[in-house]
Amino acid sequence: MSKRIFHIVLLCFTLLVWAGYGCGALVTYLPSPAPWWLDVAGLAFPYMFFLMLICIVIWLTRRWQLALISVCILLCGWKGIIHTWGWHWRNEAVSAEEGFTLMSFNVNDFKSMASSWQHWREDFDHILYFHNADIICLQEFATTDLYSQDEKNNVLHYTTLLQKPYAYFTNDFQWHTPYGYTWYFGNIILSKFPFVDTGKLFLDHRHHISMAYADVRIGTDTVRIITTHLQSFGLEEAEVQGLKDPNPEVSRRLLYKLRKGYQLREHQAVMAARLVRESPHPVIVCGDLNTTPVSATYFTVRGHLQDAFLKKGAGLGRTYTRYAPTLRIDYIFVDPRLDVKGFEVLHIRASDHYPVMAGIDQRSDGS
Repeated sequence: MSKRIFHIVLLCFTLLVWAGYGCGALVTYLPSPAPWWLDVAGLAFPYMFFLMLICIVIWLTRRWQLALISVCILLCGWKGIIHTWGWHWRNEAVSAEEGFTLMSFNVNDFKSMASSWQHWREDFDHILYFHNADIICLQEFATTDLYSQDEKNNVLHYTTLLQKPYAYFTNDFQWHTPYGYTWYFGNIILSKFPFVDTGKLFLDHRHHISMAYADVRIGTDTVRIITTHLQSFGLEEAEVQGLKDPNPEVSRRLLYKLRKGYQLREHQAVMAARLVRESPHPVIVCGDLNTTPVSATYFTVRGHLQDAFLKKGAGLGRTYTRYAPTLRIDYIFVDPRLDVKGFEVLHIRASDHYPVMAGIDQRSDGS
């Protein structure tokens, strides 16, 4: 390959990297609903960041002007950079010595996990019991209307096991089995602190997406705990494998699901943000947003709140175990009137998500 051809190829590669990184950076500045293809670019942002660094190094030895342009474009994505990585040496351990602890955990369709994994319930119960947070928020939770050895009223089971006398379950939809009993699905908030009020907001009736809240009395203060599970892509393994072995039909189906998932989630995020803004108390929002920090959905739901991972976490903070090591999609957002004391991603396999925990307290300055 001649030097001229190599130079043209390298320049084309650089232009593509600039475009991909720029689209990802742009989505952090846009309100929901943003164009879905910008959110897809945001999904690749960590990889485009490292490609930008490579471009800078290469052009420093060839044409410094292009290296300077690359640096300027890189800096334009500062918002994505500081929200993707936790800039600490290590996660700050969560402790109940000050304030209270909160766990958020997507349990991956509770019913199917209990059915397909022989010792799943024992493993899951051990996780919750061992890390027994003061407040526990579970998404994709399921329970029945009976209590036996095989099928349990899981609301009763976990309020008893974890000594959490206060529980609010959204009961978003039901499945009546042919055996005469019913499964109920939704989100649940479990607490050792009493509830002043509870309720839910349906973000999407058709897809059974709700946002649960509980006003929790902690000492002399009341804090609103909100949890949700926004629209997922519903990807299948064959569709993801289709990225490695391109198949036009599979690729079209994958693209459709990405587009539809982002569009639905963007509108759900707008409704969720409204509930957060209207809270009469300091608020904590947690759950599975099904999107990375480089997305309009993340910034819309988070609003003015603190991201507990960014306050006390380290690295990429991966919370989803499949597909890529960059997928931080489970969050705990904390009101600025509260103080984040610690944050941990618990690398325990009992779901396709890792549970996340935070230690939270009132600000010492009284603000």
